[in-house]
Amino acid sequence: MTFTPTPFATPVIAPNTVSAYCSASYISASEYRFAPTAVGTQGLVPKSTSEQGDSLGSLAQVISRASAWMDQHCFHRGDGSFAAGVTTEQMVATVKPSGVVVLICNFKPIRQVIGVGVGPSFSQLTNLNQNVAGDILIGDKTITLPGYWNAGLTFPVFASFPSIGGGLLCVYSYVAGWPHTTLSVSASAGATSITVNPSTPGGTALYGAYGGSQLWIKDGPNTEAVVLASSPSGLTLSLASPLLYPHNVPEGPDSIIVSALPWGLEQACISLTNVILKQRGMRAVLPGPVGSPSPQDRQALARAGALADFEIACKLLHPFKVSYLH
Repeated sequence: MTFTPTPFATPVIAPNTVSAYCSASYISASEYRFAPTAVGTQGLVPKSTSEQGDSLGSLAQVISRASAWMDQHCFHRGDGSFAAGVTTEQMVATVKPSGVVVLICNFKPIRQVIGVGVGPSFSQLTNLNQNVAGDILIGDKTITLPGYWNAGLTFPVFASFPSIGGGLLCVYSYVAGWPHTTLSVSASAGATSITVNPSTPGGTALYGAYGGSQLWIKDGPNTEAVVLASSPSGLTLSLASPLLYPHNVPEGPDSIIVSALPWGLEQACISLTNVILKQRGMRAVLPGPVGSPSPQDRQALARAGALADFEIACKLLHPFKVSYLH
């Protein structure tokens, strides 16, 4: 007889559950159509009576699929995203002889450490206070907690915490990725601020953007770079210089992207969108992970005229692959 454990009265939920369902489309439908390397998108919905609307909607879905394909390839899991967001993770870390603790993060590049709790168990976690924050060392994929802080202390702080076989349970929240969102309110030329949508649906913040951050407003021939004068106040971004062009928010599902996403990621999304569009109607199965197609997959891609797009995406995504996860 199969053993079935009795459910806990209070569920035990993983710390990363809240942030485990993030996703983003890395280009807009109009941005794709404006790209010189894009393929034609008219007639995506056969026999449609609303050519423009249905084509845009279908194209937006294809872009979403291409973006998710990029996430899976680079992060090897379903909850990775290049768009900056808050992630909460846990690990049992070893206190090094120097007293420091190194936390390995699943996502990169790390932009900000929000908070850290340490202790022998979840029921005995202690939040590290602001005195520690200034001494935290942030790497591309690691967070190093100092062994000493406050000038008056002369002993390794973490040595005073009860440990688990020499390890210390750590729960930590951080922001990783690039600021990436869409314009929510039309803006006129000369405006000194813009209003954007939150990083997460229903949220109130844009993550990964700070004073001095450079963002691109992706608006066809009116595309321009802006620099933030200060960290965002809610969803309003103050600009160091006035806008050069007007930006009118289009009807959905189209949008105007506001982002610091590297060019290589945007072009990879365009290339993978090409792959999906070129293979439509050929009864061809899309390859699995980008960069490892089988001989049969390569033949299917070649027949669809999509092999070059696929190989371009592989090369562009290679620098962004996460090499290890914990």
